Amino acid sequence: MRCLRSNGTERKWFRTREAAEKFGADPKNHPVYLGDVAHVCGKCGFRHLSRPEWLFPECETLEENATVN
Repeated sequence: MRCLRSNGTERKWFRTREAAEKFGADPKNHPVYLGDVAHVCGKCGFRHLSRPEWLFPECETLEENATVN
């Protein structure tokens, strides 16, 4: 079974990281996938594209709390 979004539609999935990155880099898929990173899904074993802040929310917090010297 493929992964579903919260609205019930199937998430885009890829067999390889290269295929996912190529899809994300294609201008016809912007702005939806622009800046997304490919990652292996723990549920289905395929790769999805997701926003980095969804995968690593602690990075967003680090950026907000960063100090400039």
